[in-house]
Amino acid sequence: MVPGVLNKKIVTGIIALIFASVFIWWISGYHYPGDVLVRVPGLDNRPKVIPRPDTVIIGEFFDTLNQFDGLVYGSWPRFRGQMFDNKNHDTIPLAEKWDSSGPPLAWKISVGEGYAGPAVHNGRVYIMDYNERRKADALRCFSLKSGTELWRRWYYVELKRNHGYSRTIPAVTDKYVVSVGPRSHVMCVDPVTGKLFWTLDMEKEYGIPGSVKGRITPDWYTGQCPLIDNDVAILAPGGKALMIGVDCASGKVLWKTPNRDSLRMSHGSIIPMLIHNKKMYVYNAVGGVCGISAEGEDKGKLLWLTKEWNPATTAASPLYLGNNEIAVFGSYGAGGARIRIDYDGSFSAKVVESHKAAEGICSDQHTPIITDNMVWTVMPENAGALKKQLVCYTTDNLKTPLWSSGKDSRFGRGLGPYIVSNDRLFLLEDNGILHIFRIEKSSATAVAKYKILDGIEAWGPMAIAGNILILRDARNLVALDIGLKK
Repeated sequence: MVPGVLNKKIVTGIIALIFASVFIWWISGYHYPGDVLVRVPGLDNRPKVIPRPDTVIIGEFFDTLNQFDGLVYGSWPRFRGQMFDNKNHDTIPLAEKWDSSGPPLAWKISVGEGYAGPAVHNGRVYIMDYNERRKADALRCFSLKSGTELWRRWYYVELKRNHGYSRTIPAVTDKYVVSVGPRSHVMCVDPVTGKLFWTLDMEKEYGIPGSVKGRITPDWYTGQCPLIDNDVAILAPGGKALMIGVDCASGKVLWKTPNRDSLRMSHGSIIPMLIHNKKMYVYNAVGGVCGISAEGEDKGKLLWLTKEWNPATTAASPLYLGNNEIAVFGSYGAGGARIRIDYDGSFSAKVVESHKAAEGICSDQHTPIITDNMVWTVMPENAGALKKQLVCYTTDNLKTPLWSSGKDSRFGRGLGPYIVSNDRLFLLEDNGILHIFRIEKSSATAVAKYKILDGIEAWGPMAIAGNILILRDARNLVALDIGLKK
């Protein structure tokens, strides 16, 4: 054997012997000469990872962002404005027309995907917003004058996109702002400083575990807008309580209405009404329509309930027609109904007429507006020949239209908002086109239209505060100066 081959065999044998020795040592269990140290986070200079708890701590975080830059006139303090009628009652004069570019832009901000509308009070704008990247729900406060964000109160909550996120409008007074988040989380804060007074998890407090009928939050997240009445927050959780009144100063539940009929939270909101000279909170829940006493020693008592009107889904809120009658609306073709409230020592309710979407007034999303005895709505996609048109009925006839915009004047999917100021009706189409109508005795005339936004799903309710019209699409909030220029 040649020396080179012999040397190679010797080297190979030595290497094999070493590997065999290592293998025997390993399986014998003596791996290391000393104790093994458990890896401790931070010793390798990596940042400490803090797992996010499943528990939602409502209103946990607060960011002060900018100083308030000046009080300006105007108020839209809650859902449907000062008088719950979706009409502007401020006295500042508004312009009749603009050039081809439309009303001047006052400011514009980006928001998370959703349809939440603004509330305005004492020069500040409040809006609910969900940050998808951060997984955070927030009450944000802006300057009405400039759009500068002043502060935000927020908290972590896991949400999955379901046709957007935020849908509600806060309620604000001189002393309090009350908000409801997508998962029925309630916050009450100071309107100027953002200081947190109290919170309420309606899912946790009023849900019935394991009961579908006791579930709190609807399928497409909360659409119910809160109400503040004499410093009491009025909410309709469903589940263990049909409706509750919460003291804004302390967070104490002052009264709650038993939910013996297992009604559930709808996407509509509570509307105060005076019926038979009795103030009551009227609510179209999933399962029925009810009236709750809003005054006197029986405050919080169920006065009447009807299950005759019971659509699977409802977003529009009840509308008082006068003569102790209300109109209610259902989504997805359910149509509408007229309910008469009677009183003979006790209250009762009766559905005196009802109709499908193609047979009379209806609304899939926004609550109609009454001017004099005319009822204005944008009809949904399933409303037959009148689909997606602006249509007017009278309060005493909800089946025969008084006027319609016509088959050549249809507005998106019929889901956009509309608002009234004096004899002007502003209608925002799904694609961000703003239409302006002049309301006349028994009809309306198209005055102008302007492309305001390039976004999609411009469905959030609008607000008018002073000379400012605030509107939005799915991801942008815009303020327009519609004031009369001297």
